[in-house]
Amino acid sequence: MNAAHYHLIINHVPILATFFSIGILLWGISAKSRSIKKVALVGFVVAGVFAIVAFQTGESAEDIVEDLPGVTHEMIEGHEEAAGTAQWLTILLGVGGLAGLFMISKSTKGVNKYLWILLAYSLVAAASLGYTAYEGGQIRHTELRENTAEAPASSQSQADISLETENEAGE
Repeated sequence: MNAAHYHLIINHVPILATFFSIGILLWGISAKSRSIKKVALVGFVVAGVFAIVAFQTGESAEDIVEDLPGVTHEMIEGHEEAAGTAQWLTILLGVGGLAGLFMISKSTKGVNKYLWILLAYSLVAAASLGYTAYEGGQIRHTELRENTAEAPASSQSQADISLETENEAGE
């Protein structure tokens, strides 16, 4: 496995953790369950930690994909810029999750109001993560591109072309 594999594995964690935690927090608020709210807040913390890891693995993955056919510098830069914003929004969401855990453990007055505010903020972070995922998909998922002319015209894979080239060189 290389850095691109690690990035593709890791980058889904902050996205899924954030989206699932939003649903869990809504459930916890409506059920008035401290335990369920805590699970959601831990999910936000996990998302924040993995946002850092995803961004770091993305730097190394860039070196691998930047010279691949059909990949442009603009695609990578668009994803990287979106990822920088999403990373910081998600880190702040994780810090907010830690603060919420502390408030719940101390039975702080106003914790429910804080959780509603955190929930609203989590939607902003989730939207940013979703946009970052879309931008990342543009790099290698040609079916997501608005201009499909950027995709290689041939249905023949790069591996098949390389194999044919090697066979011709060997003859």
